[in-house]
Amino acid sequence: MYSQVLKGFPECLQADICLHLNQTLLQNCKAFTGASKGCLRALAMKFKTTHAPPGDTLVHSGDVLTALYFLSRGSIEILKDDIVVAILGKNDIFGEMVHLYAKPGKSNADVRALTYCDLHKIQREDLLEVLDMYPEFSDQFLTNLELTFNLRDESTK
Repeated sequence: MYSQVLKGFPECLQADICLHLNQTLLQNCKAFTGASKGCLRALAMKFKTTHAPPGDTLVHSGDVLTALYFLSRGSIEILKDDIVVAILGKNDIFGEMVHLYAKPGKSNADVRALTYCDLHKIQREDLLEVLDMYPEFSDQFLTNLELTFNLRDESTK
């Protein structure tokens, strides 16, 4: 939604706006502690904000895990074979540990919104690109990143 509006602005201004829109996440999430201003700007440009109504399925079991999700508002449920195995809320993170695998995995569960949700998501390739550009931050990020729920199906390697 914002990306269409932002395209008309100079890239530097786009980065400032994206940084402002993602400020709460970038300041409060432990994984981003110690990131330089340049790194935060690069990350902010890559994040997309998603809104999901109750009942909306965000990830289906078997889907390729192309993004890491940061839940900023609302509640979601994680279901395996239609059985709730976890309920996640504000500040929870789900997806997979992107740095541990050369290729994205497949989801071992369905992820469904229980309430109206706001999520920040970053594509796997975009995150890895920023981490590659900022190697001094990369180690810190990967150490501090704590997934609330790892969706990767380990049985399919």
